[in-house]
Amino acid sequence: MAMSKELYDKGSSNIIIAIVFVIIFIGIAIFATQGRSNSNITETPTNSDSQLTKQVAPDFSLEKLGGGTISLAEYKGRKGVVLDFFATWCPNCRRDMPKLNGFYEKYKDQIEVIGIDLHENESVVRKFIEKNNITFPIAIDSSGSVARSYGVRYTNFHVLIDKEGNAIKAIPGDISEQDILLLINQ
Repeated sequence: MAMSKELYDKGSSNIIIAIVFVIIFIGIAIFATQGRSNSNITETPTNSDSQLTKQVAPDFSLEKLGGGTISLAEYKGRKGVVLDFFATWCPNCRRDMPKLNGFYEKYKDQIEVIGIDLHENESVVRKFIEKNNITFPIAIDSSGSVARSYGVRYTNFHVLIDKEGNAIKAIPGDISEQDILLLINQ
């Protein structure tokens, strides 16, 4: 009798563990679904790229580091734009930004790059930009409103916007020269 009670207890434990895993899985699925539906920019996966359904990119106006303002509307009809959402503490941003700056220097007659820092102090951002010799315009999204309008949830995130002002691709992670050429050839 003691043996069958022990087997019954083990079976009950396994059922409880299975139920907990199912509940956790459902919770993760619900969280992931809700997170996607809050984004204003929708992604349609194609292969490994994050191609966007073509839609008008939300305009914004932010204070530039060093004075003045910058807005997306300034470039409509003139140049494609790369938005680079970053933070100085982000190791991937520290690695990617100098490379992006090289692309900017090479193609700045054809594209614009706008660095958008997420919520940091201006003096911290200024030191980082000077130390890394970043030459493209930098703005600080202190309220997070621009990041929210693009559905950005983490740093080292890029959005490509064509000359007509349409968001054409989201790039989570490092940007490549092929991404820049895609934007130029739009």
